[in-house]
Amino acid sequence: MTRIHLLAVALGTLLLLFGVCSKANAQQFGGCFAAGRLCAGPSATVTVGEFNLDTAKFRAGVLPGVGYGLTFNQDRWYAIGAAAYVAFSVGQGEPNQAVPSVIFSFANYLRFGVGLSIAEQPEGHTLRQWRLLFGLGTDMGGSPAYVRQAKGAP
Repeated sequence: MTRIHLLAVALGTLLLLFGVCSKANAQQFGGCFAAGRLCAGPSATVTVGEFNLDTAKFRAGVLPGVGYGLTFNQDRWYAIGAAAYVAFSVGQGEPNQAVPSVIFSFANYLRFGVGLSIAEQPEGHTLRQWRLLFGLGTDMGGSPAYVRQAKGAP
């Protein structure tokens, strides 16, 4: 798959997630605690930039990932959260890599985190590098509105 194909898949996935999973009747995987102020559930992020802490270089690129975590005040524009993520990059001309990471969310859609890139090498051991990640994403977990609807409350 070329980078253009990966970009198209990533953007299409995000559009689908924003359009389908934000609806009140969409399937949710998670729930809320503390009177609906703290919600657990899956989320998706597309990393659009990264800063390599080992080489001190910035690189732009698209890397979609999925995670599961907690969000505080999910129904508000100023929602914040944290989730454990994993992303994979398999492409032509670059080594395959996995990036387990911890991503923090701000204002519902902004994402910032730290991850460990584990990349295959043509010969020898894998290359491991710490990276700061920047991107956009969405939470799909049980929001307070969904939990109320599922329980039949007004």
